[in-house]
Formats: sequence, structure tokens, C-alpha cells
Amino acid sequence: MENAEEIPGLIALVGGNEFRRSCEPMDRALLLRLGGKPRVVVVPTAAARENPDVAARNGVNYFNELGAHSEAAMILDKETAQEPSLIAKIRKADLVYFTGGDPSYLLETMRNSLAWKAALETLERGRMLAGSSAGAMICGGQMWAPGIGWEEGLGLVPHIAIIPHHATLGSHWNVGRIRTSLPDGVMLVGIDESTALLGPPWQVLGSGQVVLYRDQGRAIFTDGRAVPLQGA
Repeated sequence: MENAEEIPGLIALVGGNEFRRSCEPMDRALLLRLGGKPRVVVVPTAAARENPDVAARNGVNYFNELGAHSEAAMILDKETAQEPSLIAKIRKADLVYFTGGDPSYLLETMRNSLAWKAALETLERGRMLAGSSAGAMICGGQMWAPGIGWEEGLGLVPHIAIIPHHATLGSHWNVGRIRTSLPDGVMLVGIDESTALLGPPWQVLGSGQVVLYRDQGRAIFTDGRAVPLQGA
């Protein structure tokens, strides 16, 4: 896929706490961008080692209550990430939503998969791809894996690396150390819970903050503000 700035669709990178009441204003705004009664496909891959049925059901019920037509694509491993019937669901979606969970498992399951290719095709059709927490982390050019360090993300937004749950977990990350270990040209971005970095062009949606970690310090952005992701 081309650089994120050159695609016709929208990318929503959510900091976490998906499908909760605190997310409703943000998600209503996302659905409004799509118009009508959009078709939402919830992909619970990141929760495959926890309780993917609950993650999928929560997402489907939540988006149905918001007025969308929702269903799950139960992609739980590399085999189902190539399953034609599940790929077909994604190809019909207006919004493909990757839930939170285990980012490393999600990354390796989606890498070079037909499921990820189909999700990118959604963007090429001018629709939307969203990821919460782990689902957002894999979209960057780099992704932090505890005990491993930086590994190459899927590069949908190639010049950023994401700290999810920033409001509650940001203080637990050694920002100074991980920033200095990032490859040149990759910016560290913190996204709070119930908050989305939406673009392109990039702006904040939701109740929290988006924080850009720059050489000269932090830049903080709140709901409705444009976010300058140069080169992202």
C-alpha cells in the first residue's frame, strides 16, 4: 500500500478501552464519517489467547447499538487469516475493527496474510480501518514488544510507533530509553484510552489526549485538534 497520506480511506488508531460507554461519542463520530448504516466487521485476533468470543460479541453488540450493521470475522490464527469465507466478510466491510489484546500475536498473525490485505483494500475503497490498543500498535512502522524491544510493524502509518493506554500506562514506559532506540524518522506517539488519532489528515477524536514525543519535548493534542504527523 502507498503511504497513509495517499490513500482514500481513513485510519483510526485508538488508545484502548474499546466498546465502552466512554468511547461512544468518538465511535459515533467515526460511523458518521462513513454515512448511512455502515457494515462493521470486528476482528478479535489479538484476543485469541484470552477470550475472543467475548471480544467479538462485545464489539458486535456495541456497534449494533450505535446503529451499524455488525458482525465478527473470527480470525484467530494464521490458518483462519487465509480463510476465504472470513476474508469475504472483510472485503464487504465499511469499517474493519481490530480489537485489543496481544500485539505480538496479532502482528505475526496478520503479517503477509490475506486478512490484512483485505483490510487494506477497505482503505483503498475509501472506507475505514480501526485498531484499538494492540490493533493500533501493529499499524506503525515500529512496535514495542516487551522483552524483545522494537520490531517492524505492518507500516500502515510507517513513521510512527504507538504507546496505547497512554493515560494510565504512559508512566510505566521508559520513554527516554525507547525513544532513543527507535530508528531514525520514527516518532513515538502516545494515545489515551477512549481516544482516536484519525486520518489522514490527522486529528484527535475522543475524551483524552494524543501526545507526540519530539526531540524538543512533548506536544499534546486534544479533541478536534489537527495533529502534524509529518511524513506519516
